[in-house]
Amino acid sequence: MISFKSFLLERILSIGLNDKHEGEREKHRVEIHHMLQKAYSHPDIGGYGGNESGSKKESDAIHHDISHSVIKATKRDGKITAVNLYKKQHGRKSIASATDNSEQGKKDWKKTKLEDHEQKRAWGEVSGKAEHLQKKMGIPVIPANKVGSLLGKDIKIHGDGEHYSRDIGGKEHTKVVMGHPKKP
Repeated sequence: MISFKSFLLERILSIGLNDKHEGEREKHRVEIHHMLQKAYSHPDIGGYGGNESGSKKESDAIHHDISHSVIKATKRDGKITAVNLYKKQHGRKSIASATDNSEQGKKDWKKTKLEDHEQKRAWGEVSGKAEHLQKKMGIPVIPANKVGSLLGKDIKIHGDGEHYSRDIGGKEHTKVVMGHPKKP
């Protein structure tokens, strides 16, 4: 349970949607960049956007997405604890998310995902831990046979009807789409 004091220190930033929050994009750019780079450095992921973890190309991709995406971030006591980046594609497509790796940051990440689900306002490609957590939260899986048209990319559908593989950064990755895309 979130304490009253903690609640008072929480601020949800809607960068790219709320003009009053736009200044927070630059104010927290380095912090958000570091969180995303760390989140996508796991060997199973292999780097942000399929780029080599720690490379200049990866850093440039993160910088670009921070500059051009809608960002929903949870700020507590002046620091970002959880962040989610979106682009407009059949509604709001979640393109990246991360936490500061604290227990509170993980709760804030889950809260954002649940709000997106309850308001049926976002969707995204996921795998691994994010897939497991979102399934546990009851976020719906989009059948793989609908994914190709959502993404506008070639995919290889797996036998379970949910998962598919596609090329990301020259490597094949297995994903699933979850959430609430707007119909193409």
